[in-house]
Amino acid sequence: MLLAAGFVPTLLSLKALKSRALRKGVWLRLDPAARALVDASILYLKRGGRIKSQALAQALKTVAEKILALTTPIRLLAKAIGTAIARARGVEVDEEEAVALGLQWMNTPKRYKTAGGVQVA
Repeated sequence: MLLAAGFVPTLLSLKALKSRALRKGVWLRLDPAARALVDASILYLKRGGRIKSQALAQALKTVAEKILALTTPIRLLAKAIGTAIARARGVEVDEEEAVALGLQWMNTPKRYKTAGGVQVA
């Protein structure tokens, strides 16, 4: 979602990711398994190891996406969502209208969200 396809779990990138999560106060909102995975990977890489497993790299990418989603400002997410909705409807909106549309969509309960007339559960 938020990460480019070329995410490589290196010592520097994982330490920066953990530092950002701690700084923004979202580290403890992650599930304990995700925190343990990042901590164990950092320790392993500090001791000279290399991550070769594609499954481990994918799991670390998933954790990184969760952290970035939690640390991304709400206004930026709302703008991206609002712009996507406006583009799907074929409507031109400015930045403020896109933010308003995105916030409205984010605050709408799942039971009332529809996609082409069909409710999305």
